[in-house]
Amino acid sequence: MNTKDVSAAPTLPWWSRHPHFLLAGHLLLLHALAFGGWQSPAVRILWFVALGLFLLWQPFVAGEQRMNPRQGAVLLGIALASTWLLGPWLMLVWCGALGAVIGGRVLWTGSRIERTGYLVAFGYLVCLTIFGVVPEISPAVVLDPLPRQTLGLYMPAALVLLLAFPASPQRRQAGDAFDLFYGMLVFLALAVFVLGALAFTLVGGVSYVEALVMTSLSIAAALLVLAWAWNPRAGFSGIGSALSRYLLSVGLPLEQWLVKLAEASERETHPVRFLATVTEQLDRMPWVVGGSWQAGVEAGEFGIVSAHIQEYRRNDVVLTLYFRYPPSPAMHWHVEWLLRLATEFYLVKFQTHELQRMGYLQAVYETGARVTHDVKNLLQSLQTLCYAASQPGDPAAVTGLLARQLPQITERLKATLDKLQRPQIEESRSFSALTWWERLQDRHAGDGIAWQEELRSDTEVPITLFDSIAENLLQNALSKRQREGGLEISAKFAVDRNRACFSVRDSGEAITPAIAESLLRAPVQSEFGMGIGLYHAAKQAEESGYALKLAENKAGAVTFTLAPKG
Repeated sequence: MNTKDVSAAPTLPWWSRHPHFLLAGHLLLLHALAFGGWQSPAVRILWFVALGLFLLWQPFVAGEQRMNPRQGAVLLGIALASTWLLGPWLMLVWCGALGAVIGGRVLWTGSRIERTGYLVAFGYLVCLTIFGVVPEISPAVVLDPLPRQTLGLYMPAALVLLLAFPASPQRRQAGDAFDLFYGMLVFLALAVFVLGALAFTLVGGVSYVEALVMTSLSIAAALLVLAWAWNPRAGFSGIGSALSRYLLSVGLPLEQWLVKLAEASERETHPVRFLATVTEQLDRMPWVVGGSWQAGVEAGEFGIVSAHIQEYRRNDVVLTLYFRYPPSPAMHWHVEWLLRLATEFYLVKFQTHELQRMGYLQAVYETGARVTHDVKNLLQSLQTLCYAASQPGDPAAVTGLLARQLPQITERLKATLDKLQRPQIEESRSFSALTWWERLQDRHAGDGIAWQEELRSDTEVPITLFDSIAENLLQNALSKRQREGGLEISAKFAVDRNRACFSVRDSGEAITPAIAESLLRAPVQSEFGMGIGLYHAAKQAEESGYALKLAENKAGAVTFTLAPKG
């Protein structure tokens, strides 16, 4: 840091740089008042100074902060009233509150040396309470055989030990000043200790010193049992776990809410009805009087409307609860988690519903795409027959060709119409492989295709699958021949035992790597129509236990193969 930065940095006052001096001064003045000084008006005025030192030391508000006249007047009134009413009971309450502040401050102190200093101050405050303040309450509280006057004379020497522990300047931040929960526990522990000692003395008729010993042993035993029950080692979850679970649940354990969400999710498959069901279950809680929900264009409400509202929004979901009383921060946090869990369940169910709808649309789309290709192949077969019938030649041969092909085309057209009427039912009829091979050659007799076969046996093949894929591959090859003149096309069919393999090969140009990479895995854009049909053909083959592959892809040898998996 340069000189300019140093001069610009604000200088802290000495009391902020040495907070333990302020605390030691406050304890010293309390000591003077506790050991009889409160009875003297001349010594009682020291209470003003003690309050001032405390206001400078306290970890809540910066000591150098300026007060407006109204705040100053209120503070002056409180100081005058407390000075006028100063007595043993007021000092006893003040010592308990100061002990709670010191105990709550210890947990936020990172330095071990500074923490030790706070513990020394806390121990001195406890000794001041039991030896100085409590004996002033009643004449029956006597320190014999302990010399009270000697303790009052020499106890302040222990404050020098407090000054030996350096303390860092107070960081007065909202979350770094004081632990209220542990401060309350310290206050209650001190109250139990002091009141227990008084009860043993006044009711039990024992000496005050003996009462202190008995109270100390009783509290120590109770704390030992509580410490064991808070975090036991024998399988029991402990009071700490139960208390944490209760504080986090605010009357409704998260486990029970998750069970209710799971049960409602099983009963209601529709996301909107599920959301309405789970939000209405919140009406059974004592601190909820009503609520409303909105999911997209759907909405609903239950109960009554109040002025205390908590709202949770996520995407197009809005959940609103109305409370009987203003919710505390813990309840606000807890309710937000309940609503968030309900919303997450709804979103999962909504996404599942959307996936089902998209799956149905995809099934309809794929069925339509397959039917479109089947109709296109049938139309091309009819065009081939019409072309053959229009050519001069033997009328008997033409009649025989039509007699063989038209029944097959009619049968394929009927199967295509069945797909349209029942898109979710994919019929898988088996047919003789040799007969199917002969019919395929008949349909493409005049297309200039070289037929190759290795027929070692006969088996049955799914005719719908083989017809669809064979027509798709052959029509793609014939279309490619029209773009690339002189293309040679060959079709090969091999049958060995229960395996039937079909392949189509052409001598044209190789498919570009960019298209070949995703040709059978996804639809591809192609001005010649090749891509979407092969994608659906590959999916159809996979559903039937077959695999359609691009077996070879190089110039002069492009081969597609349909074969059983494995």
